[in-house]
Amino acid sequence: MTDSPPPPLQQPASNTTVFLDQPPSCLQFSPAIPDCCIIGTYLLSEQKDETNDANIQQTKTGSLQLWRINPSTNELTLLSKLPLPYAVFDLHFHPRDPSLLSIATSAGSVAFFRLTPGENDDQPPTLNHLLTHAVHEDPSIPALFLAWTPSTWPSLTPGTNTDNTPLDAFAVTFSDSLTTIFQYTPGPDPDSPPQIAELDSFPASQAIEVWFAALATFPNASSSQQQQQQQQQAQQQIPYIFTGNDFGALHTRRYDTNPTPTSSSETDDTQPQQLSALLDHHDRGRHHTAGVTSILPLPIPLQDDSPVILTGSYDESLRVYHATRRGEVLAEIGLGGGVWRLQLLSSSSSSVAGAADGWTGLVLASCMHGGTRVVRVQCSAESGWELEILAEFTEHESMNYASDVWKPAGGYELPVRSDGAGTQEQEILCLSSSFYDRRVCLWRVRV
Repeated sequence: MTDSPPPPLQQPASNTTVFLDQPPSCLQFSPAIPDCCIIGTYLLSEQKDETNDANIQQTKTGSLQLWRINPSTNELTLLSKLPLPYAVFDLHFHPRDPSLLSIATSAGSVAFFRLTPGENDDQPPTLNHLLTHAVHEDPSIPALFLAWTPSTWPSLTPGTNTDNTPLDAFAVTFSDSLTTIFQYTPGPDPDSPPQIAELDSFPASQAIEVWFAALATFPNASSSQQQQQQQQQAQQQIPYIFTGNDFGALHTRRYDTNPTPTSSSETDDTQPQQLSALLDHHDRGRHHTAGVTSILPLPIPLQDDSPVILTGSYDESLRVYHATRRGEVLAEIGLGGGVWRLQLLSSSSSSVAGAADGWTGLVLASCMHGGTRVVRVQCSAESGWELEILAEFTEHESMNYASDVWKPAGGYELPVRSDGAGTQEQEILCLSSSFYDRRVCLWRVRV
């Protein structure tokens, strides 16, 4: 008996294409208002000095654009545009407050906005500015990426890490090799500005751009006997941060879940507890032949006390990566373009314990000059890790820096559909962009 051949590679055509007034650098559908999408833009303007032709002044500006899609007609409609005095490098909705939006800017700052639905069907949603906060002492150093702590991230504050209250924080990476984590404290009401306090800051191994940061937790790998005796400890989540820099190095940092109180925190509850790293190592660029530009932690337990993640690189490869001290590539595939962003659309596990030997994930990859890819990532006890490209969208004529998929019910992840016989297939509606030609495309694929 022979295995059935793999399904043919899908190469969908766009249903709708629009062109923006500025280059799109990032985008995300609203988790709270499913048919709305925010697009961030980055416009570089150059002006010659009249007294010196060799002196060219550069100005970076941008905007946040609110678009609505009609999934039935494939229409894309611009609802509003908010001009900004800086370019937008990155944007993310908050993982627990779906109306809160954060952006990383070219001016060494982060800004927060609230997306509010209209009072009736005739009124569009509104995007209100809450706060712009300088996160670097030098405003000429751009903030390249922003990542929120997930809902499973423990508080890490002495005496409170047993109440399952997550630490509300975000990490920002910079072009001067720095990564900084900040605590986020909401204001007294949704439209009030938040308070921001620094928790941790560390440089890359070399003075170079840090393109990406990922914050994640992994279940504490206790034995079954320990789980029975110390159930609370077994449920404890181990917090990590991963960063990737332009020299192809991956930096892994694991935090202490039982920090020792500092003298100030013992006497002043308003002072944030500084994060304490239990593990801190670089793989020194052994496994990526170009910059690490995207990192996607996989929702599976630690393997041999180390996380398994996906990495994307300028070298056009997507890798299943075991983040040990020296690092190990478990599987890899070429995607035909620099892998700038990775998004986990959905995942499922056939194992009760959630182990890697029964895990399948669907990943959306923005591949710079190569367009967009939909990739299946799976692991089984028989075959190990396998990567398969299901679809490729190649109508973009310049750098595909941002893509997302429409979630019919909102939220952050596509639901996994099954026909009852083990077959999982659904049509997904994708929105992808390209930078220099200012193109945004809506297209569909069945997976």
